Amino acid sequence: MNGSYRYKHNPIVRNIFLAMLAPTILMNLTTAIGSMADTVIIGHYLDDLSLSVVTFATPIFMVINTVAALFAVGGCIAMSIDSGKGAKETANHAFSLSIELLAAVGIIFLLAGIFASGTITHWLGAGEDVFESTRQYSQIILCGAPVFTLNIGLAFFVRNDGRPTLSMVGMFSSIVVDIILNFVFVGHMGMGIPGAAYSTVLGQLVSILIICTHFFSGKNTLKFHITFDKTVWRIVQNGASSALHFVYQFLTILIINHLLSRLAGTNGVVIYTVVFNLSTVSLSVFEGISQTIQPMVSNYYGEKSFRNIRETLRLAVVSAIIICGAVTLALELFPEIVPALFGIEDAVLICDSAAAVRIFATSMIIMTINVVIGYYLQSTERNFMAAVLISLRCFVLFLGATLVLGMCFGMNGVWAAYTVAEVLAFLIILIMVRVKQKALSRKDSAVNFLLLDCATEQAISGYTYDCCENNFAEYVAAVANHLSNDETLGEALCKDTVSYLSKLADCCVAQKGKFVEVEINSREGKVIIRDNLNHTVIAEGLRSAVQYGSTADYGPVLGWNRMCIG
Repeated sequence: MNGSYRYKHNPIVRNIFLAMLAPTILMNLTTAIGSMADTVIIGHYLDDLSLSVVTFATPIFMVINTVAALFAVGGCIAMSIDSGKGAKETANHAFSLSIELLAAVGIIFLLAGIFASGTITHWLGAGEDVFESTRQYSQIILCGAPVFTLNIGLAFFVRNDGRPTLSMVGMFSSIVVDIILNFVFVGHMGMGIPGAAYSTVLGQLVSILIICTHFFSGKNTLKFHITFDKTVWRIVQNGASSALHFVYQFLTILIINHLLSRLAGTNGVVIYTVVFNLSTVSLSVFEGISQTIQPMVSNYYGEKSFRNIRETLRLAVVSAIIICGAVTLALELFPEIVPALFGIEDAVLICDSAAAVRIFATSMIIMTINVVIGYYLQSTERNFMAAVLISLRCFVLFLGATLVLGMCFGMNGVWAAYTVAEVLAFLIILIMVRVKQKALSRKDSAVNFLLLDCATEQAISGYTYDCCENNFAEYVAAVANHLSNDETLGEALCKDTVSYLSKLADCCVAQKGKFVEVEINSREGKVIIRDNLNHTVIAEGLRSAVQYGSTADYGPVLGWNRMCIG
């Protein structure tokens, strides 16, 4: 067997990961930065009371994001796993049901905005001086909720369908449009707070229009149809951990604000605002690393391509260490930059804020690794363990550590609680995984530490061809030799695989960044062929390539061409 076709680290997994990483991080980052820019513009053109209106309305955005995350992430995981299995009908079923749920919830918010905006404003706690402004702002946001929920859902699904850059462009465009319209509506037309709300909704609408162009492209595999059944429970289970994050964030803000007021008064709350905004922006980057693996892990889990799952997680952890390590180093060396960004000028506040930033920065690497673990557990539908992890690190352990360390060490103890909670959560989840691993091994065949079937992983062989080479015929011969020597695989499977590969020969000219991968799963009795070649010129030939009796499933997955022969 020619070893040149075997890679220690799969270049195709690396290419897919890198193609998704930057757009996913930027998509999250632009959303976090956009909300801050929105507040800055309102504060510039309007008075301080107007800023309080946005603050009062923040829970509305949090509720909308919570529900959107529940159905969007949950549906994406179900869709990606089913797509990996080659079950296109059930994959589109999960997509359709998620969009229906997002639209239905958006309509409920819309009706609440029309008929109960006054009551909701009372619940938000707005005083008489800002009541009407808060009611107007909240009403417009609630009436635009269907746009918010659908934009988040479509961005996630289109990203999972192999178009992360398009999703990023849509989300980025929404921020740009929002900022421009804020200048127009608030700054030049004098529309006040309603103008700020309208600009936010219209920005989201522009994003939807951009993202929806995917459905008219040849790379689209998403097909919508009206449906409703018990799959909704699977979607809710899959998305529960993502939704819990927003719920816990809201609860911890309320509790910590009261604690810091007792420990350090108004200055403590100001410093927490700096740390909280830093954590929000930082987490948008860290979440980007973790969200990158979700469609990959879910697809590979459906395919039972367990070696590719391991490689995906390796890339995520390495990226987390490099990116978070660089950010941590910068914050440790230059912590004063962060309070300066928020316009803090008081020397004491700058010093205390810089100390808080330094302490918080120590949590970043372990925090990101925990987020990666959480998304991995979600992506493989181990929802209970994912929910336990998010509950521990974002609520139970974090609040416990904050209260204990805050009472013992004051403000510095509060900032150290981030690191303590993350480390304890990491250790607890490792223990839970080890217990689960032993339980599964006793119950069934042995599983590895990732809770994947060891026998299936060992039965997988992967052969990758780099199109910069000029020996494709030798590569096909090597694959054919492996198939013919494997007694568990039938003759038809070998012939159909070779026939399909021969159709790709004309596309495999010397091209940088083009690959063909043949993954042979002896235990499952199937072959998966992935490539990023241009199939347009040979599409008709591909349809007739599998002709010796094997079943075949062909189509784009994660932005690459995939043929599954079994």
